[in-house]
Amino acid sequence: MRALGSPEALPAIEERAQGPCALVYLDCNQAVALSSQAFYELVLRALLEKIAGAAAPDLQQALRQHHQTVTDADSAFPASLSFNLALTELCEGFERSIVLLIDEFDEIFASLDERALLNLRALRDRFARRLTYATATMRSLSELRSGTAEDEFSEMFASTTYTVPPLTSDEMVRYLAGLPSRPPDLAGREVCLRLSGGHPGILVALAQALAAHPEPAGRDLAEAAGLEPGPRAECLKIWAQLRPQEQADLVAMATQTDADVAAPQSRRLETLGLARQGKLFSPLFADFVARRGRAAEVGGEGVHLDPDSGDVWVDGMRIPVLTELEFRLLQLLYDRIDKLTDKYRIVTAVWGDSYLDEVDDARVEKLVSRLRGRIEPDPAAPRYLVTVRGRGYKLLSRPQEA
Repeated sequence: MRALGSPEALPAIEERAQGPCALVYLDCNQAVALSSQAFYELVLRALLEKIAGAAAPDLQQALRQHHQTVTDADSAFPASLSFNLALTELCEGFERSIVLLIDEFDEIFASLDERALLNLRALRDRFARRLTYATATMRSLSELRSGTAEDEFSEMFASTTYTVPPLTSDEMVRYLAGLPSRPPDLAGREVCLRLSGGHPGILVALAQALAAHPEPAGRDLAEAAGLEPGPRAECLKIWAQLRPQEQADLVAMATQTDADVAAPQSRRLETLGLARQGKLFSPLFADFVARRGRAAEVGGEGVHLDPDSGDVWVDGMRIPVLTELEFRLLQLLYDRIDKLTDKYRIVTAVWGDSYLDEVDDARVEKLVSRLRGRIEPDPAAPRYLVTVRGRGYKLLSRPQEA
């Protein structure tokens, strides 16, 4: 999806569209919450970045006002109204067609209310020549959720849904060559090719890990790369999108020599790109799955995180899989348990240095609130994830009594 939004892809897309286009890439992992309002804010924020300097000043100002209204709205209705007005004014007043490239759409799609889905469909119907959506999900939209509103939205993609195959060896080589951070030697590049299995996200994470640590002390290069946070986060992202039966089948394939996985489930895993000829698609992902299969339950009081498997326990109970941003935040706080972590450190560790000027206090607070909702029995009276007013946050090794 990122490649579709690149300058290299623009001429081909404009040829198909028969006119100038603005390609707007949206990473749904950067939404501050899993809600319709957070999705509207993400879209308008990306549009503002894209049209800066390209649209008339009054149109840019109107879009900024709508973005502020969506950000400050205390209910879904005013946020929805401002979003619709913003897209309408942009389609009517901007000289280029808008192409929204919506990446990592799975969780956001599952959380959008019916009004949001119908509004998106209505905008597309009204501005068929000026507004286009492209979504990237692990499953087809109709598999993720169904209903009248959902079916109307999914219908837009019914004849243009494609399964993206893994990268070939030649494609991986070219992809690595274009990355700003990549392994400095041939051995590192070969590790990236072998461990990634053609998965772009894992390939990039491995390349970045080996670029940062080209000579790991005392460890095999492949082993060291697989234990870096980036590659593990990519594996966890894949795992979090799987259904329990799919997870169980993958564990069996990763831990048993002759796994007895039924033919329909095996074909399903191959359709999802997770298995090939009875084996998991990537040695790195296979090792990750095997670790999860062997992970022991953790008892006792406190928050416990297994960085290899991505499992989290609170007071001896395993909690549901966290989103990528939630996991990054928890991992940061867990690595600094009982220590104060300020908002600057959170932004750089969770979002990255490039987001320092974009992620405000409100977005950090919303992410902390989401994580509290996952690990605290009563988020309003937190026992483990506490706020140190004016200074930051702290994860406690022992519960704080109310």
